[in-house]
Amino acid sequence: MKILKNERDGNKVTLEIEESAEEFTKAINDTLNETVQDMKIPGFRKGKAPRSIVEKNINQEAVDNHSAQNLIGDLYPQIIRDLKISPVDYPKIELKQLERGKPLIFSIEIEVYPEIKLGNYKGLKAEKKSTEVKEEDVLNVMGDLQNRLAKWVEVKDRAVKEGDVVDLTLQAEAGTPWPRDLQFYPVGSKYISAEFDSELVGLTLEQEKEFKIQFKEDYPVKEVAGKEISFKVKLLKISEKELLPLDDEFAKKISKHGTLAEFKAELTKNLEEEKREEAEADLKNQLLDEVSKNTDIEVPRPLVDNEIQIMLDELKASLSHSNLTMENYLKSVEKSEEDVISEFVKPATARVKGKMILKAVAEAEKLEVAEKELKEELARYSGGEKLTEGQLDYVKDYLLRRKALDFLINNATISRGG
Repeated sequence: MKILKNERDGNKVTLEIEESAEEFTKAINDTLNETVQDMKIPGFRKGKAPRSIVEKNINQEAVDNHSAQNLIGDLYPQIIRDLKISPVDYPKIELKQLERGKPLIFSIEIEVYPEIKLGNYKGLKAEKKSTEVKEEDVLNVMGDLQNRLAKWVEVKDRAVKEGDVVDLTLQAEAGTPWPRDLQFYPVGSKYISAEFDSELVGLTLEQEKEFKIQFKEDYPVKEVAGKEISFKVKLLKISEKELLPLDDEFAKKISKHGTLAEFKAELTKNLEEEKREEAEADLKNQLLDEVSKNTDIEVPRPLVDNEIQIMLDELKASLSHSNLTMENYLKSVEKSEEDVISEFVKPATARVKGKMILKAVAEAEKLEVAEKELKEELARYSGGEKLTEGQLDYVKDYLLRRKALDFLINNATISRGG
């Protein structure tokens, strides 16, 4: 193999490669041998037709193209390894000479990682958030748990207040989208509008009420946007949330602990761990932001697109944990997937830039991942399964970035937040 041309223009490398006629001929023979095995010719069993007959029944140009692509696919890893090229996307390949008996000549255009001019990354200043867990933090979580376990009970001796759920009949002008019977409607949810909910507050059982609401031009339901709509409602049922008392029985119901004190202790410990993780993440982001301000990087779009796909996958995984589909989520937020992708461009670019900075810091400080570290990480995540070369590279990159982050922290001046 010969390198006829090796040019770099910004983030693009253009190569022209020549492979010998002998290797190209061998690739063609390999393709023909595979074709003989797979092809069925009338009068012969599958794979038993003579090669000379098979060659007369196939397109020579297609065979040559297929052979060239296979050969280039075999050569490509060696090319980028020998030339120490770090691609960020799939290469663009153009065949320059494709003729039997002659060398195969082709060009490759590769988008590569840009050169990074690192700003100052030592002696940075940052503030680490407090990890103290206060009593009100614990009580807030316990209050959320109370709400999750609460029951709705019917009340008959008072008027509607915010936070209740109600059943009512609803009459509105023709063409409006709401059902005639509204069941379990949460007052204060602004599901129809804040003004609608306000009109319900104070109603008593069996009471009827007529009122009008002016909807804004940007109201999401187009049938009523910009219009004044008349409503007539009749209240049928009021329900309020009944909370379980915070006692030992509550602790037994919500956890493996027998007393509320034991449950609070575990909850406090978990909150402290969460705050530690949040403080670490915030500290790392501060340091990366500081380096980023003084670092000149042109972030390649293919890497941003890859990161956007990762963020989409993360969103879908998060939704699935809540038994939601992407389709249902998009409907609830009234957005398209294209809208979400557009919103992801800026954070995805920041994430890629952060990864590139950490890679540059690792190179500048000659940081390396020891074999023992790699084995320990693989033992944690692989479950004993053998990983592909690409997966191994991903794990190595992750560990190297983590080392670079630790380097930034260890060489920074960090104050403690209150």
